[in-house]
Amino acid sequence: MEHKLYYKHYCKILSEVIKEVKELYYKEVITKSKNKMKTTWNIICKETSNLTNENSIKSLRINNHILYNQITIVKELNNYFLNIAGSISNKRMKKKMQVHYKIYINTLISH
Repeated sequence: MEHKLYYKHYCKILSEVIKEVKELYYKEVITKSKNKMKTTWNIICKETSNLTNENSIKSLRINNHILYNQITIVKELNNYFLNIAGSISNKRMKKKMQVHYKIYINTLISH
């Protein structure tokens, strides 16, 4: 039960971090744009459209085994994130997740 509370708590933190990073990124993009109206509409279209996810994980290496099956990859990632909460203290987990998600968001934004 404690792991579930950690998971829910850090999902909330992740959502807040993602929202904040997106907001900062889009403000910067609009500020630097020569055509602010067009840039704004492009952002709106990007955020509201159902684009295919070109950034999906195609393979995952775990213990020198490469996984290609998407269902197996999802299960492995799910197991990892569900079990990691119990092994890291609350303070350390919060800091580590914020750093990882900032890197994740920067990766998504750069694509």
